[in-house]
Amino acid sequence: MDLSVGESGSTLLIGPTLSGRRRLFHRLLWESPGRPAVVETRNTAECLRSRYQRVAHDDASPPIVVDCITNSLGRSEDDTKTTKYAQDPGNLTSIGMKFADILDQHETDQLSVGLTNLSPLIVYTSTSDVSQFAHILIQKSIGTDWPVVATIDPRVHNASTVEQFVPLFDSVIETRRTDDGDQAYRIQKPERTDWETF
Repeated sequence: MDLSVGESGSTLLIGPTLSGRRRLFHRLLWESPGRPAVVETRNTAECLRSRYQRVAHDDASPPIVVDCITNSLGRSEDDTKTTKYAQDPGNLTSIGMKFADILDQHETDQLSVGLTNLSPLIVYTSTSDVSQFAHILIQKSIGTDWPVVATIDPRVHNASTVEQFVPLFDSVIETRRTDDGDQAYRIQKPERTDWETF
């Protein structure tokens, strides 16, 4: 399966829970150039790194993470070089500022940017605000030659909400679980392909 986002590309993964969306997200980051820098919107930084290591080789550098969850759980953590703590998934300003910190610290490095799941952000704030946030994140990343991978769960939103994010990305990949229980994907954009298991 050759789905690498390559250099300066942006990819949106659309798929429900257990469809392989999250596994494919980590695989694309691992196969992309540079160290992953991930905005984690649903789990803690530790959980994100653990899941990434299941896909990556043992010698892969662990992701730099903007953790949007820890502070919302009532824990107060100080930022480190590899973990920035945003206020919560509903505070796009805080998330953006923490991502800007990473941008400033690593502007001469090669990174690959991940946004684990747009869906929690949409739950807490408006679709238009999240779309604008994603657009800015993509533009800043691409401007630094960093590829971007993001995901969204289509079963949490109506089709029109999901479609608002499609134009922001160079490529779109759908994932699903088949009747046999297999995980499958197909490319939706730029040109649609047939479903393949993975």
